[in-house]
Amino acid sequence: MTIGIMGIMEKLNSQKISRPAVTNFRHDLIPNKLLSTRKWHALVAATAIILLISAVGVNFSMSPDTGMVSVGELLNQASKLSTRTPSLPDKLPQNTASQPPLFFAGHDEEQPRVPHAIVEFLKSYSLSKFKNAFYDALRFRQYKRVAEQIYRSTGYELIRLDYVPGFIRNTHAVLTYPLGSERKESYFLFWHPPFRVKNFYYTYKGHDIFFLQKKLAALKLYDQRSDGIVGPELLYAVVQFQKQMALQLTGFPDQNTLFFICQLANISENSPLDPTP
Repeated sequence: MTIGIMGIMEKLNSQKISRPAVTNFRHDLIPNKLLSTRKWHALVAATAIILLISAVGVNFSMSPDTGMVSVGELLNQASKLSTRTPSLPDKLPQNTASQPPLFFAGHDEEQPRVPHAIVEFLKSYSLSKFKNAFYDALRFRQYKRVAEQIYRSTGYELIRLDYVPGFIRNTHAVLTYPLGSERKESYFLFWHPPFRVKNFYYTYKGHDIFFLQKKLAALKLYDQRSDGIVGPELLYAVVQFQKQMALQLTGFPDQNTLFFICQLANISENSPLDPTP
């Protein structure tokens, strides 16, 4: 063996080796190269076949008792997650944001018959055309909207009271209507306000304040100059009037306060006697 190798080395050193000879020699030294390349191609083909079969849901678990999730199962789960649609409830809630209140025209509920007392009450003020809207406002306690509608159309302002003095019943038609679950009686009437007070704070000036000073002066509650400016004396006079009439102490000439001020001032101006509620 040693002699053979030495002989080959001497031959390589003494002769020029051609490229084909080197190639043949390399194939002789690495006889398994072609085989290795074929094995690699076979491995790639086998992997592709496994993935193709896995895509159709074939289980490749080596043992059913291993507890491992197979490739096929993972693919199926991923497919389900990607195509799953969110479940919808059997009955979707109705969108009520755009549904009109009941007293507007176009509702499906049949309009109940307006009680005779309400019909006669509105008739006395020539407001019969508002009977359906007004009745629904009483039923659902939504006075502000229908009251503003009536005021813009006719100039009548709605007043709700917890009690009605006798002298008011002599000059105004009054509706008695039970409200709430307790069915507590409330009283309603309409009147034409000669003015409205929208702003009322210290140093505020306006024509409405001038008229308010005149009315309170007729009731002997304001003895300062009527200059149309809200001062401490006028603020005090409004609070004193609300106390005397058992009204809510707001310190503001609201609708009810202004109504009583005007009614009593008219009586005082037309009669020398001091009216008592």
